[in-house]
Amino acid sequence: MIFLAVTMGFFAESLREYFGDREKENQYMHSLAEDLKKDTSALYHSIRRLKGDINSGHSLIVLVAKNQLLLQNDSTILAVTMDASHSVDIVFNDRTSSQLKSSGSIRLIRHKKIADSILQYWNNQIVTNQVHDRFENMRLEQHKIGFKTFSWYKLFFSAPFMGADSSLVNAIHVKPIINAENMNEFLNATSNLFNSAVFQYLPILNKQLALATELIGQIQKEYPAEDDAKNNAN
Repeated sequence: MIFLAVTMGFFAESLREYFGDREKENQYMHSLAEDLKKDTSALYHSIRRLKGDINSGHSLIVLVAKNQLLLQNDSTILAVTMDASHSVDIVFNDRTSSQLKSSGSIRLIRHKKIADSILQYWNNQIVTNQVHDRFENMRLEQHKIGFKTFSWYKLFFSAPFMGADSSLVNAIHVKPIINAENMNEFLNATSNLFNSAVFQYLPILNKQLALATELIGQIQKEYPAEDDAKNNAN
């Protein structure tokens, strides 16, 4: 009888632990899916912004190749040179990921395919951040040269959000190119930035978006919300 009681107690404790783990697993997966949805929104924004840089960089390179840059009006020269290097940041939501990593709770995930997808997403996130840092360093270097080459300050102070009196700034007659000797250096820096955006940053952002979208679909399939589960049962 004592043996039976001990066995039943052990079985009951194991059962409680099992159901407790399953509850935690579901909570983690639903929370992770919400984080991934925020990541996809941020990724869409970053991709749109990066494509803007790419389009402007392409326009600038074409104008230079055709010897037409200096034929443009002042505003166009300033805009096309500056618009090729806007910042493109990406901040991932690691609320659930940090909990899974720190507590080792990824062991609770029963579906190997989902666990593998999560690890792949995390690994690609590391690469994405590394590519972003390289892109940002190149962008800052291009900006440093740009401010020595063009009168970009007019664009900054004439922007409505700066609260400046644009009429006063625009009344200052300054040539768009203030140091032509820096032009080749600026164009080289812009070309490097353009290549980094096209061949490194954009592909890794698209890959991360695809991984996030696929992982959301896997989680929704294997861990349906309560309302979805009820509807499927009916």
